Amino acid sequence: MFNQNKLRRGATTVEFALTVPILFLLLFGGYELSRANMLMHTCEAAAYEGARVGIVPGSSAQDVENTTNRVLATVGVNNATVTINPANLETPSEIISVTVQFSFQDNSVLASNFMSNEPFVRTCELLREVDDD
Repeated sequence: MFNQNKLRRGATTVEFALTVPILFLLLFGGYELSRANMLMHTCEAAAYEGARVGIVPGSSAQDVENTTNRVLATVGVNNATVTINPANLETPSEIISVTVQFSFQDNSVLASNFMSNEPFVRTCELLREVDDD
């Protein structure tokens, strides 16, 4: 009598070896896309929160930068550049602009070698409050 189990020996190992790389690719790819989405929204939120601090009379550029960096630190963003316009908030102007920029490659957990070095850049412009002194 012929034993069917001897013909199937190793089939499970081969099937596992063929499917696990695809599973891990989907799992880690989904993780990286989710992280990229989170970083994009955090970049936007940081620019907005920094601009909100900057529109208040008496605030300084250091206050804006500290607030922006605090928001970015919540998700562990590294090597971010914060640009405030006007750089000196004592300068009279109607609008404050805060730009946040960082690279996904510097902030990726897994795919830093596979992603392009396109930076995340978000700018928020808000009207400044008038000081009624």
